[in-house]
Amino acid sequence: LHLSIRRQRQMCIRDRYLGYPYVWGGSSPSTSFDCSGFVSWVLTNSGVCNTGRLGAQGLYNISTPVSNPQPGDLVFFVGTYDTPGVSHVGIYVGNSMMIHCGDPISYSNLNSSYWQAHFYAYARPPYN
Repeated sequence: LHLSIRRQRQMCIRDRYLGYPYVWGGSSPSTSFDCSGFVSWVLTNSGVCNTGRLGAQGLYNISTPVSNPQPGDLVFFVGTYDTPGVSHVGIYVGNSMMIHCGDPISYSNLNSSYWQAHFYAYARPPYN
């Protein structure tokens, strides 16, 4: 599929889950999601790329860092809880906003002091 069609499919799938609660280890609509479970589910089920179930660090490892993010790219954070490396991931939607599995799944402004303090990188997932 053309990249723009994949991004549109990603948008349709990710928005279906707005309001779902955060569940540690969750990776499907039946269990709800944690941050990386949500991103893995959206990427795989939109046809962007089949990630299987990766953690935030694993998603970063398969992605290519970018300095000028586009909607559909991923945004990574460190230090959001006590774990080494990347600890949180969301999907960049444009205009300094992301959708992510906080509690609940929602949109957040990346210019907030919290996200700025923990920002690590933008990266592009490997498109099929």
